Amino acid sequence: MSSYTGFCQQANGAGTIWIETFKAPDLGSAIKKAQKLCAEAWYDNKEDIHVLGILAGDVEVLHWEDLNEN
Repeated sequence: MSSYTGFCQQANGAGTIWIETFKAPDLGSAIKKAQKLCAEAWYDNKEDIHVLGILAGDVEVLHWEDLNEN
């Protein structure tokens, strides 16, 4: 299993960005896992979550200032 960092947002573009590092066997699985983890964190349906991106490895986010917090 490899480490990935996922970035997700609500599918309608509203709200903030979710970021988390997790383990998955491959990129396809990482995309699905990011969507699932984000939906669980936000108590939302997976279909309402858009995966913006997946980064390989553990990433330390040092600063994040979201402009779209609703």
